[in-house]
Amino acid sequence: MGYQIIRVLLNFFFSIYRLHVEGRENIPDGGPVIAAANHKSYFDPPLVGIAFQKRRISFMAKSELFRNPLFGRLIRYLGAFPVKRNSADMSAIRRSVEELKEGHVLCIFPEGGFVHGKGLGRFHPGMAFLAILTGTPILPVAICGAEPLPHKKGPLAVVIGKPIAVRKERPNDENTAALDALVKERIEALMEAYEKGQR
Repeated sequence: MGYQIIRVLLNFFFSIYRLHVEGRENIPDGGPVIAAANHKSYFDPPLVGIAFQKRRISFMAKSELFRNPLFGRLIRYLGAFPVKRNSADMSAIRRSVEELKEGHVLCIFPEGGFVHGKGLGRFHPGMAFLAILTGTPILPVAICGAEPLPHKKGPLAVVIGKPIAVRKERPNDENTAALDALVKERIEALMEAYEKGQR
């Protein structure tokens, strides 16, 4: 009940910014899926949560966000769990695999942190590793216009691409790099197509 109330409040908040969502028809009604999104601001996780309106999402979030007990408790309630960046965090990997085995949506920001300005940063291999390890499809997600929030400047949108099928096999440097490159290419294409439509 509390989760639904928070979702209603976030819907109202983002309606002020005239949030536009494209591609909801690409979200599977059930089953595990990884939502891979670009990362510009602290508003990105709730934007993805609102875009996936019919499904509850789990989020990988940097461990530093959990240092404040109250804020940490809130984001845990909203589906976030900590990951230690720049390390092989086995507890975060196990939690991610559990979420996917239970048929949930797992949101990952493969850039690993904010990348300001246009374009995408370097992808870390964790997203591709998990997808290949579990054979989970990936939904590329482009978040457009979130960087200046809470100041309003231009359109705000979440664009969801078609699922990328992933074959379950042993992850290695070659297949994770190839999948990272494909997902990055798809997100860039979504961003470019949306920006062209705004001109």
